[in-house]
Amino acid sequence: MTVQLKSFGATVGGRLLVSEVTFKVAAGERVALLGSSGSGKSLTGRSILGLPPAGITYTGKVLVNERDVLAMGERDLSRLRGRDVGLVFQEPALALNPVHRIGPQIWEVLRLHGGARERVDALLDAVGLTASGIGPERYPHTLSGGQRQRVAIAIAIAMAPRILVADEPTSALDTVTAARVLDLLFDVTHDAALLLITHDLDIARRCDRILVMDSGQLVEDAPAKSLLNAPRSDASRRLVNGVRLKPRAARSTKRPDEPELLTIRDVAAFRGNVEVVRGASLTLRRGERLALVGGSGSGKTTLSRAILGLERLDGPLTMGGEPADLHARRRHIQMVFQDPATSFNPRHSVRRIITEPLHGSGVSRAEADRRAAEALQSVGLPPTSLQRRPHAFSGGQRQRIAIARALIVRPQIVIADEPVSALDAALRSEIITLLDDLVRSGVIGGLILIAHDLALVANLADTVAVMDAGRIVEAGDVTSVLMDPTHAATRALVAAKSLEANNGEVLA
Repeated sequence: MTVQLKSFGATVGGRLLVSEVTFKVAAGERVALLGSSGSGKSLTGRSILGLPPAGITYTGKVLVNERDVLAMGERDLSRLRGRDVGLVFQEPALALNPVHRIGPQIWEVLRLHGGARERVDALLDAVGLTASGIGPERYPHTLSGGQRQRVAIAIAIAMAPRILVADEPTSALDTVTAARVLDLLFDVTHDAALLLITHDLDIARRCDRILVMDSGQLVEDAPAKSLLNAPRSDASRRLVNGVRLKPRAARSTKRPDEPELLTIRDVAAFRGNVEVVRGASLTLRRGERLALVGGSGSGKTTLSRAILGLERLDGPLTMGGEPADLHARRRHIQMVFQDPATSFNPRHSVRRIITEPLHGSGVSRAEADRRAAEALQSVGLPPTSLQRRPHAFSGGQRQRIAIARALIVRPQIVIADEPVSALDAALRSEIITLLDDLVRSGVIGGLILIAHDLALVANLADTVAVMDAGRIVEAGDVTSVLMDPTHAATRALVAAKSLEANNGEVLA
């Protein structure tokens, strides 16, 4: 079974989003679709299942085995989706129904297409959830971002579709799980057509061909090795060259007398009534960038949410050496959430979303608008974005809006949960530089970075704490921990994502 786009285009409100895109993915072929955030990658991929966002008008043809998807009725599309064509959504928190357990959600696609109920347990095991103690009775909100991503993958591969579109399938996964899931995707699609929409050049290297989109157009289509070694288009060169993350000019030298911004001692953190983290101790000093790393479900996000006061925290927490109540924590700590789309009200404009933290602070509307425009520009979005709504932006652009919202109140501490996971290499480097500059300049006092990307951690962090099964198992200077790990969990993460030193650079 093959998929072919012929002069595919998409418009909304008279605005051209994608223009004259033509390519083919044959059975057994693995093709990566690259491009900067907002280039039209996800929109193009969703067209293969006939899933246009609201208000989108398609032109051209999208052929699945010579049948035009864009001309199909809803009944034919329902038979196509899940059985012949599968889709791994970029943001699993939006793809999963929050009021249904994950087992029935996997069973739904099997039931619709005549699959066996026994496949539910097999699929949970295949994506590594059973080994983590995750069963079909769990609800999506009780899972980490990476665990929800694996549920979405289980749904997409349930019927072993002949065409699979995977939109950033490993962006929320730790390095060990990402490698395993990518192997799984390649295994179950060994004779199917696989289109991988990604920012990760490590994934692209494993494909047969790479397509590059820029500003809604297909600008390059070439074998993976030749494109990565000698990109022809400017957009391809930006993506390939942007993979090297430049380290700071000088890593800060911490002194024992630097004031403590935040300290926790032997605390436990809960998701609902379930104890997820136990015995955790951390100190963040002024001017410091502290990274939390670990496998999906290890407790990183739960601990950070508990520090902010969004989950229950048992144990002492101090700021500046003084006990910090919930009001103080909310005033001085801001968070960039892992799934930005789920933290936005879809009915609100970007202006209202970004300025919401300023409500009740005495800041005038004019000053709020000025600071909102400034925050947007600092993350690479034009001030004209203020009047638009979240659905009008790509996943990477929504991530930048989330960062802008966190920065607008100029907090002492920013907790960034996978802040660049949805960004292409060039934008990732820009956001890393931005976060680094904010700390170095004193705009924010310190940064807690939650990340799966060890190259990002090596470039941005001063110290790192490794979590495994709800505990901090190793902590220390980032270079020492990543280059000479002592705990098995750290060694597994490092081994799965090789960090190469080259002229002072750490390669992603």
